[in-house]
Order: sequence, then structure tokens, then C-alpha cells
Amino acid sequence: MGYGSFGRWFLLLGGLAIIAAARPAIAGTRSEAQTLNRILREVEELKADKQQDEQKIQNLEQKVDEIQGQNKQLKEANQKLQTDTGTKIEALQTKVDAPIASSEFGNAFDRYLGSHTFTITGAAGGDFIYNQQSAALDGLHHESQNSFFFDWEPMVLYRPTDWILFEGVLSAGFGSTGTGTDLSLAEFQIFANDYTTIVAGLFDQPFGDWYENQSPMWVNRFVTAPLPFGVEPVVPPGEIGVQVRGGMQFGELGQDADYTVWGGNGVNYSSPVLGAAVSSPTAAANSQTNGKSIGARFRVYPLPVAWEKGRLELGASTYNGKWMNGKWFNSWGLDFNYFIDNLQTRGEWVEAYRQMPNGQAADNRQGWYVQAGYFLNALNVPFFSDQLNGYLHRLEPLVRYSGVNQRGVSTDDIAGATGVGLGGMQVGLVPDFGLNGSPALYAPHSREVALGLDYWFAPSIVWQNEFDLELPRAGGVFVASDGTQTPVGATPNDRAFLTQFKIGF
Repeated sequence: MGYGSFGRWFLLLGGLAIIAAARPAIAGTRSEAQTLNRILREVEELKADKQQDEQKIQNLEQKVDEIQGQNKQLKEANQKLQTDTGTKIEALQTKVDAPIASSEFGNAFDRYLGSHTFTITGAAGGDFIYNQQSAALDGLHHESQNSFFFDWEPMVLYRPTDWILFEGVLSAGFGSTGTGTDLSLAEFQIFANDYTTIVAGLFDQPFGDWYENQSPMWVNRFVTAPLPFGVEPVVPPGEIGVQVRGGMQFGELGQDADYTVWGGNGVNYSSPVLGAAVSSPTAAANSQTNGKSIGARFRVYPLPVAWEKGRLELGASTYNGKWMNGKWFNSWGLDFNYFIDNLQTRGEWVEAYRQMPNGQAADNRQGWYVQAGYFLNALNVPFFSDQLNGYLHRLEPLVRYSGVNQRGVSTDDIAGATGVGLGGMQVGLVPDFGLNGSPALYAPHSREVALGLDYWFAPSIVWQNEFDLELPRAGGVFVASDGTQTPVGATPNDRAFLTQFKIGF
């Protein structure tokens, strides 16, 4: 091999060695670049986390400042409240120690009434009555009449403490015999506990539903009373004595029951003859008995409110006692009330038995009434204007049918002052406030259809109109004071119109 060939091989081997040495250097450079990039990314991430932490710290510091500010305000308000309270206590103590000035007596009395409530409520009304008496019961005077009447019935309520209430009602009217006043109610109501109330004094008869709940002038939907509670009452309208009453819920909401038991002076009559009138409440204190009366009433409300089927009341009553030398008096009755939407209905059945002296036959009496009314506030006539429909919505048409059956009627009660008018002044066959005065009312088997139309200006202001059709049945006798009986004979069919404006307050 020549020198030239050897030289070429030497250069070739040297180049290869240089190339082999350069490749590891290039690989090491790339690895370092990757590491540097990773470090740079981590630095950026740390910077971002730092900014977030700084923002969180700033928010927390702001919240701390707000809480400290609120705490400072609360401390200042508390300090001010303590200062104001101390000032007011000192002022009140000064007023308590100082005598009440005459100029401040009114305010002091108002504060006293805060726990000693004294209230005057009641009703007032005026009416016009036209009675067309087409004929009389045999032997009795008759004459078509018309007249104006007025009645005022203030109610006084006084509650000196939470456990007792006094209630008193007067009836002051200007009627057929002039001005008169009648004490209708005067009683204490003692609230023994949540389930028991004790009532003592002169009270409406708790028998049935009419006397206690429907008879007040501002409650009665008609101008007059149903026949069993008018001039020929089957049971007395009032009693002087004591009663205990209470109630309870026996099922769902709305399913309730209540009871009333009472005792008093007993029933009284105008005379010891057949058909004599039951005395009014103010005469209930007269001692015409050898024993006292006792009565009981039980009512149940079976429909739950959740059923949305209206409200139904079913009641049963009894009232018993003795009169005139220990003669028995017994009575019982059933009543109902049902209301749903704009419809209201009610009715009662009453029956009484009175043992008579001197061998006379028993004085048995029966009475009943059914009544319905419907508010027209949901009725809209298409061709009526809004104003006319507004008037229509205030109307309440009503109808009532009532009757009484008894063997006879005392002529003395017809000719004399019976005291059955709301003012206690009704005399003979003369209209009075709430009484049309028809002779047909005194028929032993009286019947009446009453048509009513009420116009409600407001819940406590109403104009009432009533048209009465007297349809008595034949039969029965008139009884004189000596017991002489005369057949009634022909019975007239009278007509009467009554219109009344009244307000409750």
C-alpha cells in the first residue's frame, strides 16, 4: 500500500470519529431544552397560583373589614338602645309617680279599657206595615190598617276580666201604644275553661235555633218571626236561671258538637185555660210553679270543611218543668241549618204538652217552619249593564212556610196586651214592629207563607220587604177566661206587606 492510500484511509477514519463524537452532544442539547421549557411552565403556573391566592386574600380582608364595620354599628345601636331605654324608663317612672292631670284622664281611661272592655252594639230599624184584613175570626173585630213603627235594641257588653262577660239587651220602640221599653236579656257569661261556659241571668231560651240565634232584629232575614215563635209560641222565649254550655271537635276540621243544659224558674201562662199564651221573658221570674224547669240541647256539625259540601247543623232540644200546683209541662224539638255557597236553609219542629187543672184535657201544641234564601251576588244577566248587575248582586230573595196546631186560643190574649211584639207593646189585632197584626195569626191552626226580598247596602245595613199570605185551617175553639169554649168557625185569608230598613252597629 502506498503512502497516498494510507492517507486517505486515515482521513476517512478521522471523519467518522468526529461525527460519532458530535451526535451525543446534539442529543444532550435537546434534553436540556426540554427541561428548561418544563421549568418555565412551572414558573408560570406558580405565578398564576400566586395571583389567585392574592385575590382570595384580598377578598377575605374585605369581608373582615365589612364584618368589623357591622359589629361596630351593632355596638353603637345597642349602646343607643340602652341609653334610650333608660331614658324612657326614667320618664315613665316620673309619670307614674306624678298624679294624672285632668287633660290626660281620657288617655288613662282608654288604657284601662284595654283590659276592661266596654262596648255598645245592637241595631235600630224602622218599618211600615200594611195589613189587609179581609175578614175576622168569628166574633173578633177586624180592620185593614197601615202604620209606621220604630225600634231600637241596644246591646251592652262589659268584660272586666278575661273570664267573665256581662251582656244586656234593651228593646225601646215606638209602636201601636206609644213608646215602651222591654228588658230582653241580662246575663253573666263565665268562661270556666276552654270547653265550658256558665251563663246566669235572664237569657234567650236555648231551645232549638230560633230564640237564641235567629230572633235578634239584626239577624232575622225576615221582618216577622215564624208562627211557632210569634203570637202563639209553643215554648217560652226566655228563662231566668243558670245554664252550662260547651263544645268539642270530634273528627276533622269542621266536625264539631256542642251542648247546653239549663235550669230556671219554669214556664208561665197568662191564665189556667186551654190555649193561654206563654209568657214573655220578662215575666219568667213570676212564681207560677211548684218546681223549676230543666232543659237540654245537643247539636252536631257532621260535615268536614275539607269536603267543601257546605255547613250542616242538626239539633235536638227538650224543655220540661212544672207549672200551677205541680202540673207537668214537657216539650221537645228538632232543628237544622244548611248553608252552601249562596244558598241558606233552616227549619224547626217544636211540640209541647201541658197538663191542665180542673179535669181539662191536655193542652198540646205543635209548630214548625222551613225557610230558604239565596244571594244573587253570582248572577249576571247578559243584557244588563254593569250597574244594573251590581244592584242585582245585592238582592236576597227568601221564602218561608210556618204553621201552628193547637186545640184552642184564649180570647183574653187576643183582646189584651200580649207583649209578643219586639217592643213588647203589641195589643190585640193591631200591627206592631215586626208583627203584621192579622187576626189569622190567632187561628188555632194558623198557616203562613212569607215571601221576602232583602237589599243589602252593606253587611250591617239592609232594606227588607216581606209579603205575608195567611192561610189558616179550619177547626179549634176560642176559650174565655171562665173556660167556656166556642168553635172558631170561618178562618180569613189575610194579606200583609211589611217593609223595614235596619242597621246593625
